[in-house]
Amino acid sequence: MNCDQQPSSRVAQALGIHRSIAACHAYLARNDDVHALTAALMLPCYRTEFDRLSLAMSSAEKTALMSLLPVDGEQRALSLPRA
Repeated sequence: MNCDQQPSSRVAQALGIHRSIAACHAYLARNDDVHALTAALMLPCYRTEFDRLSLAMSSAEKTALMSLLPVDGEQRALSLPRA
């Protein structure tokens, strides 16, 4: 495996998880269908996976990820855990 691909892969994976977390929050905010229940069940899984992945990231990867996350309340809610 190419070392250059692994970091960008982790950042891309974290961005995908972030999008899933944002989608869960959107479904929970509407709270009007079965998707809200699914979101409530999946949100802890997504958060755990995001935390696990961010702990495995180098500081350069964390910087890259933070530069790609939206600048709003959601980014602050998903602050990267400190190792």
